[in-house]
Amino acid sequence: MNNRVLQGLFLLGSISLIGCSSTDDLSSIGDEPSFTKQSSAKSEAEQPVPSQTVDAQTIAQWVDTSILAPEGLSLQNDNIQYLTGSADLNSDGKSEYIVLVQDRYFCGSGGCTAYMFNDGGKVIHRLTVTRTPIVLADSYSNGWQDFIVWSNGAYRLMSYNGQAYPSNPSLEPKIDRDAGMQNAIANVMASELYQQDGYDIMPGEAQQLWTPANVYHLTFKHYGDPHRLYQATVDINTGEVDIESVPMAQ
Repeated sequence: MNNRVLQGLFLLGSISLIGCSSTDDLSSIGDEPSFTKQSSAKSEAEQPVPSQTVDAQTIAQWVDTSILAPEGLSLQNDNIQYLTGSADLNSDGKSEYIVLVQDRYFCGSGGCTAYMFNDGGKVIHRLTVTRTPIVLADSYSNGWQDFIVWSNGAYRLMSYNGQAYPSNPSLEPKIDRDAGMQNAIANVMASELYQQDGYDIMPGEAQQLWTPANVYHLTFKHYGDPHRLYQATVDINTGEVDIESVPMAQ
């Protein structure tokens, strides 16, 4: 098992993670879990090809025009926070973009509203009651990749029905990720750093959109460094654990 401690920002793959007040880049495609769905297997000719992505400024314009302006809001005047990720969900070489708005105006007790754009900036899907993580599955339905979101107290499988993804994730099938989380916890607890006085390990608040399904996020504290929080990212397929420390919230 490969363990390493990183100070600073952890980068994984190619999904873009963008807040309107800061920009971090993250992207990838998940390897598990495996589900049996219609059109779950893709032929070699259907395999994803590299896709071009647009920049943060372009996505901000989409957010302003298609999400905020209809509500009488704007990024400049209302300090609206959001997260976004990109992935080629239908393997056509063009990315789809998801924007999860992080503002009370768009959120309720069950989650927040997410919007999916095509590469031209058109809203093609709208999802309610959605929370992170938003996880890519390794299965496909009707030519589009399945993904998993946290909604209404559970992980939910989102499958394309031939015309759209479901608009209300809270009504979709539950997905059990507990075994994977327990595996991830065991990997972190076996790391040298955690064994040197780590404690209080728990699931972390992942801020990645379309993160791989085999990747889990956890946090723990350390008696040797009581003013910092340790954030662990675990790939349960390889057993790799990446750890960074950040200042403890006051």
